[in-house]
Amino acid sequence: MISTPALRPGCSADLSAISRLLSGANLPAADLSSAHDFQSWVLEDGGSIVGVIGLERFGSDALLRSLAITPEHRNRGLGRDLVARLEHDAKVYGVRTLVLLTETAQPFFRCLGYAVTDRSQVSDEVKQSAEFRSLCPVSAICMIKVLRDG
Repeated sequence: MISTPALRPGCSADLSAISRLLSGANLPAADLSSAHDFQSWVLEDGGSIVGVIGLERFGSDALLRSLAITPEHRNRGLGRDLVARLEHDAKVYGVRTLVLLTETAQPFFRCLGYAVTDRSQVSDEVKQSAEFRSLCPVSAICMIKVLRDG
């Protein structure tokens, strides 16, 4: 029987495990401890973190950070669960617009309502994040989703 990982907010004690998971998926993790107003959510199975997603807030805009699921837990809808939780909580926090950069997950996020946009359309605050300035290559696709009008 396949167990269902528990989804919970991440905490500072999770940072090293989150960093290993992101690094293993070739996603940026160098700035996690210094990211601006950062919140993570993790999937935990048998005491191990098997999935993560993060949110870096900049007022009413936020950066969706690095969704990663371990290979043995993929294709079970867990990525969608993490995105749904992040979007729900982002709305509660007053986030109006989510932005992300991706090199590989454009089809996944398109199915969840994200649209490709030009980087110039992103708020200056989000553009100042380490992910935009240096961690993600210029070739990464920028996507956006409006959570609520305002």
